[in-house]
Amino acid sequence: WVVSRSLGNAASQFFLASLIMATAFSITRTAAAVSSASRRVTSVRAAVKPSAKKATMRPINDRRRRVAHFAGRDSCRAVVAGATGSADDLLVDDESGLLDFVANDVDCIVMDCDGVLWQGETLLPGVRESIQLLREMGKRLVFVTNNSNKSRRQYVHKFEKLGIFVEKEEVFSAAFAAAAYLKTQKFEKKAMVIGGQGIVDELNEMYLEVDPGVFNAVQCTEMDWEELDIDPDCGAVIVGQDTSFTYAKLAYASLAIQRGAVFVATNPDAGDAIGPGLMPGAGAIVAAVEKASGVSPEIYAGKPSAFLLELLKGNHVDMARTLVVGDRLDTDIAFGRAGGAGATVLTLSGVCDLEDVDAAMEEGGDIPNHIVQSLPHMLGLNPEDAAAIEFVEDDQEDDREGDNTASRDDLDDYLDDEGFADDDDMLFDSMDDQEARDAFGGRI
Repeated sequence: WVVSRSLGNAASQFFLASLIMATAFSITRTAAAVSSASRRVTSVRAAVKPSAKKATMRPINDRRRRVAHFAGRDSCRAVVAGATGSADDLLVDDESGLLDFVANDVDCIVMDCDGVLWQGETLLPGVRESIQLLREMGKRLVFVTNNSNKSRRQYVHKFEKLGIFVEKEEVFSAAFAAAAYLKTQKFEKKAMVIGGQGIVDELNEMYLEVDPGVFNAVQCTEMDWEELDIDPDCGAVIVGQDTSFTYAKLAYASLAIQRGAVFVATNPDAGDAIGPGLMPGAGAIVAAVEKASGVSPEIYAGKPSAFLLELLKGNHVDMARTLVVGDRLDTDIAFGRAGGAGATVLTLSGVCDLEDVDAAMEEGGDIPNHIVQSLPHMLGLNPEDAAAIEFVEDDQEDDREGDNTASRDDLDDYLDDEGFADDDDMLFDSMDDQEARDAFGGRI
């Protein structure tokens, strides 16, 4: 009525016809995108059945856009056997990824978290769908992280916030490993902690007492140093990533170690790829304490330590049928190789890139069996397809809970951002649109 009153009958007829056609086009376009994504993900699940297809390599021109190529259960060894030149030889570009190998030759997948599942607090595209697929395949999953800022319970909560449900027993963190190491040594004194709350919580769970050290003191002058009082019952110093690291903490820890406290490092990671670059990790702080005290760590509790490997084996993990997935050569891949894993996979979604692998080859370092773009690509999933389906499923869940805030425009914008509008069958056809308008008596 308002339109008729403002524009007149002829103009209002054209306006309403245009509105109807635009809405119809939007709904059709969105449905086509989601349907296409759903078909592609469903086909991946169907491909889990054993296949006799052999591996084949084909040249790839652009290194940065490559996805791992795999097409058969024997190709894990076949590709590695031919990997003599560069990191390019470890890349495979079959759309099925490593799916066939995972389905037939792998019982357990040991996954890193930072750089493989998420970056900081952001879940990487397609990860939720990837973990769901592995669960459906009946694979045992173990999440091993060198990040010591959270306890296992806190990691379970983080997973839940990201829409992934795991058990505490499936999580092995460097904080847990450090506390477990002291427990196995029948440690009965106090442990001073440079690191996150995760280390403190894991110590508390094992009934190990914490030495508060200097609390939150920042500076330590020469006079402070001369009067520094170390708790005589401080028998260990655990060092991990500490976002509140201070000179006072460094002074207390170094003096305690000089007086005989056991030096336990959570992990050697120099940093994590987050946002604009590498955020300083535990390795940087461990190096400072080592330099200040003149003593090297008695153990690195996290990857790639033999101690953490024994913890895994103690939980009935058969490394020969285990696939280790990570984004770092010096920790994740080294851990898998040292443990005799059935295969190791480097993802390019985190710290290391192809140039790092080339350098490791030249220097005789640890190199992976395969390189993939991301966890979803390893399983033959398109991250954008999986993310689109997750968006729709979340929207449907909101509808069931009475939250109808997500609109058709929201999904359209989302699909545009994810590049679904690039498909030829979904491009806007101006001639078709004009014919539709003419059918309603519209006029340009």
